[in-house]
Amino acid sequence: MPVFDTLALRKREFWSAVGGEFIATTIFVFMVCASTLNWENTSCALLRISLTAGMTIASLALTIGHLSGGLMNPAVNIAFLVSQRITLIEAAFFTVAQFCGGILGAALLYGLTPWMVRGGLGVTAPAHNLNNAQAFGIELLLTFVLVLTIFGATDRGKNHHGYEIPLSIGTCVLICHMVGIPFTGCSMNPARSFGPALIMNSWKQHWVYWVGPIPGAIMGALLYEHVFSASKMAVTPA
Repeated sequence: MPVFDTLALRKREFWSAVGGEFIATTIFVFMVCASTLNWENTSCALLRISLTAGMTIASLALTIGHLSGGLMNPAVNIAFLVSQRITLIEAAFFTVAQFCGGILGAALLYGLTPWMVRGGLGVTAPAHNLNNAQAFGIELLLTFVLVLTIFGATDRGKNHHGYEIPLSIGTCVLICHMVGIPFTGCSMNPARSFGPALIMNSWKQHWVYWVGPIPGAIMGALLYEHVFSASKMAVTPA
């Protein structure tokens, strides 16, 4: 696969993929941040946010998976890039689309929500008693688990088809949120954190949501591709 294929810019399929990433990330950030709002008579916030994140990812991955892979996450872009599943130009355009989508999703939510229930608009921030190293470690580990799951679900050597692929990824996102929300808000995605942080101008330890997920994603990709990949474990006849 060419690393930098400028001919892709002339293809309708390329721009459909970029547009899909933009729209999907817009919807994802809107939905997840909306699930954090402080409406009256709401309960079980942890479960509500986790289910929203997991099921939204599953639904959107099924919707745009055939266009771009349904990445919706700059850290996952890098994981796909280092494993040569996408080109550099695809990674760059997907990343721009995802950040723009994250900003638009947060802005739409801000504009459509009464001020008294906005709260932090879903801004991710580490728990007050969590130090920087712990916050970094949680985001790294959770993103590592997410990418490992994504690569396992999409491994061509396993011959997976249909809804089992996005559902397994969505389930992983749900579980990671159940575990990670009390620690860091569970981002695993720089675009998801950047959108509401920009709209609310809230940057508390924001670096964690970049420096944690990216190396975690790279580690997950390299481990799966070079150790766990079913497509590379076929036994060659003597």
